[in-house]
Amino acid sequence: ATGGIIRAATPAHIPQIPMTYANLPPQLEGLKVCHLSDIHVGPYIQLRDVETLVHRIAPLTPDLILITGDICDHMPQYLDTLKIIESLHPPHGVFASLGNHEHFRGLHQVFHAFSRSNIALLVDSGITIDIAGQPLYLAGANDPLYLRGPDAYQKLRGYVEKSFDGAPANAFHILMSHRSQALDYAAPLGVELIVAGHTHGFQIGLGGRSLLDTWMSERYIWGHYKRHGSQLYTTAGVGHWFPFRLGCPPEAPLITLHKV
Repeated sequence: ATGGIIRAATPAHIPQIPMTYANLPPQLEGLKVCHLSDIHVGPYIQLRDVETLVHRIAPLTPDLILITGDICDHMPQYLDTLKIIESLHPPHGVFASLGNHEHFRGLHQVFHAFSRSNIALLVDSGITIDIAGQPLYLAGANDPLYLRGPDAYQKLRGYVEKSFDGAPANAFHILMSHRSQALDYAAPLGVELIVAGHTHGFQIGLGGRSLLDTWMSERYIWGHYKRHGSQLYTTAGVGHWFPFRLGCPPEAPLITLHKV
């Protein structure tokens, strides 16, 4: 228990996650996507921790930064958190989707904070980014707040499908979803990459996987998963609202795309 509490206070790890695709457009070879999720600025994660992480990410020169919700639990610091992250200025932008804690804290205040930042919030919508002539379609799914029962899963499915309305067929498709179960609904749509968070890996792991992954495999708790042609990375998150980590360190993964 003592070890888990101590490890919760360690700086976020930045694991290098290569993802390979047989049909990756040459313009996207080596594209670096920094994935931030579950920062939870509040009692245990301070703004100075976010600043330190940003200073460590900057030399890695990500091309795109994606944030999948639960950014800040102390609303007076929500905009400050966004401003720190946007200072990275990646060439293809910084984008975010909603998590359940955004709903808990109040969407009106969240939307107001985003309106005063340069970070685009995607809610059941997407945007086409031109990368050297190759379209990359980036979508953000809303969060169902709770994911219990068939109605909630159907709601998540609807959010995912709506976020890809009008997506160009010739684009490389990326989905931001707070919930990793979005993989089940994004894969049939041909979405190549999904990034998710929420689970924190249940904050206890072994060998790079959540200790509960064997018993809850359909939850895609932590790490790299594949389904058909789609690939998912579920991050264990930068922060937490319960200060315990054992074998499942806080992280901000850097995903790099490669052609097989």
